[in-house]
Amino acid sequence: MAGAAEPVEFWYGHSGGAGAVIERLCSHFNASHPGLRPLRCVAQGSYEQTLQKTVAAYRAGNSPALVEIYDVATLDMLLGGASMAVQQVMTEQHQQNAPHDFLPAVQRYYADRDGQLAAQPFAVSTAVLYSHRATLAAAGISEPPATWEAFDAALQALKRHGLTCPAVTDFNPWIWLEQSSAAMGVPVASAANGTEGLHARYRFDSGPHPRLLADLARWVAQGSLVNQAATRSGRQELAFAAGDCALLLSSTGAWNLLASGQIDDVVISPIPVYQGFPRQATVIGGAALWVLRGQSPEAYATVAAFLAYLRQPAVQISFSRQTGYLPVTQQAAALLLASQPSDSAVAVGLSSLRRADGQTSTPLRTGFLTRLRLIWTQELQNALARHSSTDVAVQQIVERGNDLLTTFEETYRYAPTL
Repeated sequence: MAGAAEPVEFWYGHSGGAGAVIERLCSHFNASHPGLRPLRCVAQGSYEQTLQKTVAAYRAGNSPALVEIYDVATLDMLLGGASMAVQQVMTEQHQQNAPHDFLPAVQRYYADRDGQLAAQPFAVSTAVLYSHRATLAAAGISEPPATWEAFDAALQALKRHGLTCPAVTDFNPWIWLEQSSAAMGVPVASAANGTEGLHARYRFDSGPHPRLLADLARWVAQGSLVNQAATRSGRQELAFAAGDCALLLSSTGAWNLLASGQIDDVVISPIPVYQGFPRQATVIGGAALWVLRGQSPEAYATVAAFLAYLRQPAVQISFSRQTGYLPVTQQAAALLLASQPSDSAVAVGLSSLRRADGQTSTPLRTGFLTRLRLIWTQELQNALARHSSTDVAVQQIVERGNDLLTTFEETYRYAPTL
């Protein structure tokens, strides 16, 4: 196959620095695989835009061979019938195919019911707490808060010290609902958090989530937890990097932006849990690579070779260092950890993905999850504006979310089981 052959398209959902890194990955891959059809990597906008464009292109019969899809659409992809399992493609193309080489948390998230790897983890992150050591010390706080009770006390101490932004947030349910629940070992939904397929129902109205939302609303009302829109930069990571805010709950992927500011007093620790809840593992976020049906054998040869290329430890380590995303295989993680301090974002993130006994948490894989996040945000904003209480907000989120799950079941009633 000549290098001038028709390219194989890979669509991804990144821009800026991460997008530039992906472009370089594609260039390096093509240069090192001249006997294959070249890979053409095309940015499609945000994760949501990439998903929408992929659905439209697949229905029109002109979809890419490989696409990056964010985590919340995993169940939709599994049931939609448009993709081929990565494990199957790698086997058919005689490429390295050891799915259990992946970190247990990421392998579990993207595996189907039979344990077959359906998509290849790519831009992976989890949630951590960022703290400015010097700011905490000046307020008499000796260490980052490990519990929500300590987080509350830290906010009050920072406020008394005169800080106008003790903590900053973007009110992302990935942090405040999904990651916080996982860290406390509390399921968000029934049917094993939706991983068993259809017939899941949301159940976070009976756990610690109502308490966390009530605390969140109180912190906002006190001015100790600040909406990123109210900061000078308008973005939580930038507000923290500038030193305007002392605490930030965000993904491990945020570290790349923070590190670019050459901040030397940042402490990274696991996200808090309430007292009485033994700390469990957080879960992954980010995106994975899905192989779509309807392509030629030559196209799948390129796709499989590219996926194998991305699994190389040197490639993963370089990608992690340039973007802040976590490595996805155990070998790459071990090599990177050997050269990282134990309190780095990567080290803390990787540690957070495993419980004390080494096990992972059950991922949340309910249908139409991206819409549930919108409902959660909408109802929370109603409560923060005092149009309702947080208890009412939680009930509304659960009821509306379960209506979504009913619609999802109707949509995929005749789809293959997971």
